[in-house]
Amino acid sequence: MDSLWLGDVELTYQLRERGERVVLVHASAFVSWYDPLVEQLTGYSTLRYRRRLPESGSGGYRPLTVAEDAGSCVRLMDHVGWDAAHVVGHSYGALVALQLAMENPERVASVALFEPAVRGIPSSEQVTAALQPVIAAYRAGDKAAAVDGFLRHVCGDGYRVVLDRVIPHAFDEALDEADLFFHAEMPAVQQWSFGAGEAGRITRPVLNVLGAESAPRFVEGSDLVQSWFPRAERLSVPEAGHLLMVQNPTALARGLKDFFSRHPVCAESPEE
Repeated sequence: MDSLWLGDVELTYQLRERGERVVLVHASAFVSWYDPLVEQLTGYSTLRYRRRLPESGSGGYRPLTVAEDAGSCVRLMDHVGWDAAHVVGHSYGALVALQLAMENPERVASVALFEPAVRGIPSSEQVTAALQPVIAAYRAGDKAAAVDGFLRHVCGDGYRVVLDRVIPHAFDEALDEADLFFHAEMPAVQQWSFGAGEAGRITRPVLNVLGAESAPRFVEGSDLVQSWFPRAERLSVPEAGHLLMVQNPTALARGLKDFFSRHPVCAESPEE
């Protein structure tokens, strides 16, 4: 694991050089979820990272924004010598991918969005209400209950069996990153603003990815993404929910490779 300091932010990253370039973005607590997918992306170079923010005197973290994270991703690409890449994001990471494609189109060959944590869907109020016990558990000091509650909410009650079988260390890693997630990354999602106007500034090809067994909130999110990008390609991943890159990495990688092959990094970018 290598590291890069950007002011007071430390990025720890994993780089694998094998071919055409792919950046994979997520909240720090869940970066290891990409492990099974990376193993399937044979012939592709992959770059993943976690962010580290300085703790405040009260034990929390300073605010983080999606825009700041997108900027950090670009600077990391500079650091490893990548002019452009396919940008893949899951949940929180998909918001970063959208922000990056909007602000730095010349660095993006294509954007693959895995069930973005978008707001403005019909069930937004229910989602907010469902997360209140999770936040309460975290504030009460029970990180394990908070992480478990959050993952049950987004991935379903059976998530732990899947994670423990495929990525045994994943839950413990999420616990290690819980403070950053609840203090900085989750609030960044809540403060992020994006709509049709911002989507109109994105000129790169978009892949709208949804697990075939995902909860209704993610179906609503996928429909919202499609309304922003009517020409986006859609990919349904069978036998998978929000944990799609862990549950069915083979089908997901197959869809990504097909998409990437039609929008190569080396292709000349359209005029902005």
